[in-house]
Amino acid sequence: MVNLSEFPNVKLIKFPELDEVDLALVSKALTHFFKKVGSDSELQLSLKEYKKGGLRAQHEVHARLTINGKSFFAEYVDWQLLETIQNVLKKIEKEISKEINKKE
Repeated sequence: MVNLSEFPNVKLIKFPELDEVDLALVSKALTHFFKKVGSDSELQLSLKEYKKGGLRAQHEVHARLTINGKSFFAEYVDWQLLETIQNVLKKIEKEISKEINKKE
C-alpha cells in the first residue's frame, strides 16, 4: 500500500509499494491536481495490471472524484504507471471543466 499521509482525501486501491522517487512524483501530481479541483474533494484510484506473458505489465487506473456529493469518473491505460496516474488525473480534470462549462 502506498503511503500518502499528506493526502487524507485520497484512497489508493491495489497499488504496489512505490519507491521514494515514484512516491515524490505521485505526490507532486496529486498536489497539482488538488490545486485545480479543490482540497474539499475525495479521490479514489484503483489499479488493475495486465501481464500477457512478458516482463512488462500494462496498467489500468480508474479514478473517481467526489465533490459536494457529485461524482466524476475517468480511466486510463498505459505501460508506465506514473504516466497512467498523471493522465487519469488530467482526464478527470477535463470532466470537471466540462461540467463547469455546461452550467455557464
